[in-house]
Amino acid sequence: MIILFLCSGNIHRSAHAEAILRAEAERDGRTDIEARSAGVIAVAGMEPPPQAIAAARTFGIELGAHRSRPPEASLLSRSDLIVVMEGFHLSWVELRHPDLAARCRLLSRHAGEASRALGVLPGDDIPDAIGEDDDSFRRSFGVIQECVRRLYRELPPAPQEVYAEAIETRFRLLRQSPLSLSPADYALVERWWARGVPLWIVLDTLDELLARRHGSADSTRVRRLSYVEHVVEERFASYQQAREGAANPDAAGGDAPIRLTRAAERLNEAARNAVLEGMPEVGDILRSMAERIASDMDRQASDAAAVLRLHEMDEELTRLLVSQIGQEEISDLRDRAAERLAGFRDRMTPEVFEATVTRLVGEQVRASLGLPPIARS
Repeated sequence: MIILFLCSGNIHRSAHAEAILRAEAERDGRTDIEARSAGVIAVAGMEPPPQAIAAARTFGIELGAHRSRPPEASLLSRSDLIVVMEGFHLSWVELRHPDLAARCRLLSRHAGEASRALGVLPGDDIPDAIGEDDDSFRRSFGVIQECVRRLYRELPPAPQEVYAEAIETRFRLLRQSPLSLSPADYALVERWWARGVPLWIVLDTLDELLARRHGSADSTRVRRLSYVEHVVEERFASYQQAREGAANPDAAGGDAPIRLTRAAERLNEAARNAVLEGMPEVGDILRSMAERIASDMDRQASDAAAVLRLHEMDEELTRLLVSQIGQEEISDLRDRAAERLAGFRDRMTPEVFEATVTRLVGEQVRASLGLPPIARS
């Protein structure tokens, strides 16, 4: 997944956002996430101002090697999500690349308490500190950091193989041992992944345990991942309650009708393309799914509810599309998926391996049809 941050000159705000998201993804082993940045009026090759480098370094982020770049059309089109710093940048995309407007959002959409305390509310522009003092750069960085971290936690879940490898790597550090997870550990990881337990909840729990044990007199050897299972479950329950609260109509953000309309439009366009490509059965499936989304539109209480509903329909759609593929082609796709998983197979249970192969086959079928996730913003 490619996430592109846009600002004006790409020497401050979007550069900070890119570096922060990359640090978050690298910390969690999210090899499926790629952070990029550009500036709508950028001159290629410019260095960040010293104040921007210093502000980032204060928060443990190194920005010295960054160089500005304008937003190339190929980068824009390949980006799954385009996050802009202010309304001007949103208008720039809508005017010059209207087909990409559905992928855009303001970074301040993710503003939380810390950002509000600094005077930035959801829907506001992220302050540009160019020409201001050091405190202004630190304030701007603090807002961007909170918004990016909140955005990161709302991204689609990690693929199963990335999820398992990230937890195994962190657990090895906790155990101070090169040994892999046990079969029981992998079964627990599989259950967490299947139930949608966010990777960051598991990793944060392991990190906190590691921090508590570091330098303490506790010599208890943590041998199984189940040692933290109860904490992970408690945090996941709290996370689900928070999401349910966000789906309450009183807290609705009002984006659901737009999201659903765009999803239906993408499916109808894909249906027309499928018919032109000589696949009328596929076209019928896509058109039927678009009609179902349209009929559900008035029943969605909030943007969060819409996203969850679209993810469910995405999974159903993938199964229906795969069912239209011949057995010989399915066998070939399964062989390719198994080859991709060769480095992980000996660490997977048969059930985990089969589920991952099935998911990869579905992804390949959708890619062949040029059909991105319909839940995409």
